[in-house]
Amino acid sequence: MTTHRTATPPRPGGDDGGGRVAATAPSGCPPTSRVFEMVMEPVAARVAQARRTTATVLKQWSLPDALMEDARLVVSELVSNAITHGSGDVRLRLQHDNHELWIRVTDDNNAPARRRRAGASDLGGRGLNLVAHLSLRWGVADGGRTTFAVVATLTESPPCRSTMRSSSDPTC
Repeated sequence: MTTHRTATPPRPGGDDGGGRVAATAPSGCPPTSRVFEMVMEPVAARVAQARRTTATVLKQWSLPDALMEDARLVVSELVSNAITHGSGDVRLRLQHDNHELWIRVTDDNNAPARRRRAGASDLGGRGLNLVAHLSLRWGVADGGRTTFAVVATLTESPPCRSTMRSSSDPTC
């Protein structure tokens, strides 16, 4: 894999948005995993930025629109939780392996995210229930610092065309 680093995440109009990005693109044949990472300061405006960036990345990866909408909602909930309940910078990592999309959000708070039952008049407390509904599975890792969700994609890689070389390795 080749790692490409830029100073800022993709943003309409060229505004850098205060984030830092490391996007990893696959090389070789066939692509088996795609990774995108973004680090944001913990301010509420970054939630919308994370949603927009997720949509852009998943579109570049040619994932279906329905999956994109679910993923944007999951990202929105996990990033919101990290900003509201976490500490330090918020790190978003998207990883697609042709069968699943892993969404990981990390902050510096060791207290793990927990589902709760919100009352009818509560303004919050429904986010992780929504994440659980939209994903195959979700959980916490890294001693509570990372909350993740896994969404099925079931997309296939484009077929690899084989050409003969002296080493007889297939190339795309």
